[in-house]
Amino acid sequence: MKTRSLNTVLTGALRLGALTLALTGTAKSQSSYTAIDLSAPGSGSAMAIDDGIAGGFISSVPNATTGKAVLWTGDGVVSLHPTFLDGPTARSQVMGIFGNLQVGYGAGLTTSSRSVPLIWRDSAESAAVLNIPFTNFGGQANATDGAQVVGSAIGLNRDGTAIGSTHAMVWTLATGQAVDLGTDANAFDVAAGQQVGFVLKGQANAVLWRGSKAYTLLHPKGAVISTASATDGVRQVGNAGFDIRVRVEAVKGNKNKRFTYAYVWSGTSASGLNIHPYISTRDNTLFEGSYALDVAGSHIVGYATVPSAVGTPGYQRAVVWNASLEATDLSAFIPTQFIGSVAYGVDASGNIAGVMTKADGTRHAVIWVPNP
Repeated sequence: MKTRSLNTVLTGALRLGALTLALTGTAKSQSSYTAIDLSAPGSGSAMAIDDGIAGGFISSVPNATTGKAVLWTGDGVVSLHPTFLDGPTARSQVMGIFGNLQVGYGAGLTTSSRSVPLIWRDSAESAAVLNIPFTNFGGQANATDGAQVVGSAIGLNRDGTAIGSTHAMVWTLATGQAVDLGTDANAFDVAAGQQVGFVLKGQANAVLWRGSKAYTLLHPKGAVISTASATDGVRQVGNAGFDIRVRVEAVKGNKNKRFTYAYVWSGTSASGLNIHPYISTRDNTLFEGSYALDVAGSHIVGYATVPSAVGTPGYQRAVVWNASLEATDLSAFIPTQFIGSVAYGVDASGNIAGVMTKADGTRHAVIWVPNP
């Protein structure tokens, strides 16, 4: 069992020389955080966090978007890259954590370079492939609540000549049972018997499942596209996109422009609430879009987009919403050489896992820890 005290995680980061204190950019209305750079040296991204322990991947490539699965713990960096994944292009990644359980995906020569859904218990040797109960081209696990795992699998016809639809999947750990939640769908998170994600109805529509193909549609009225990214068993968070007719942004007269906003639901489409932050509490920058990616306790995390930085790493800024749904721009607390950031995960104590990016595309895994 790895050490699961936040104090030891901080101590481990200090031992690695990776602690970064951000001293500027705080506004009266925003919370204060300490940012811990997890990737020095190298690159990576922290995709999930529980009880102060983060998981994701590391790589020797500065701008890598995948690499080899790791945990960042109070004992230091723990490799989870499976020993059975071999070859020069072998890769793996942690996508979700609950206690001493981790889930994600891996690929290598032994999987014909196809991604397969993986589950770990704190060590590389414990890695196991989750069963997909139909002919498939691979898949991945996205999240777990300790009882179930959710993710996706890609269908493949019986003779292996054609790739089919993506299936949303839920695995029950006690029985090993795998349930196909439906085609043209993906499941991103699970908690207390709820699974969330999207189904394709021309465009993605946010949905809530409860262990079977039947689902509750969360798609907001008037939205063109939506996704539910996470749930805590009570609330669901994600985003919804609306096509709005505009003048100023259009080159030639009236045209539609897509605006995407972070959303929170409480089990129904009618409960949907737009929580777009609109303006940065760091520097009064206007946000054009926003995305909620995880929820735990009173905290919601994700990112907002800066229209003036389209096409650069500075386009995304990590955001955390508090119990009052007030947003804080987490880029206020990262080193100045990093201009972009995304918050992927949050735990019940408010510790946040994500990535921060330099202007040249270099990506570092980061944890934001709430200051007392």
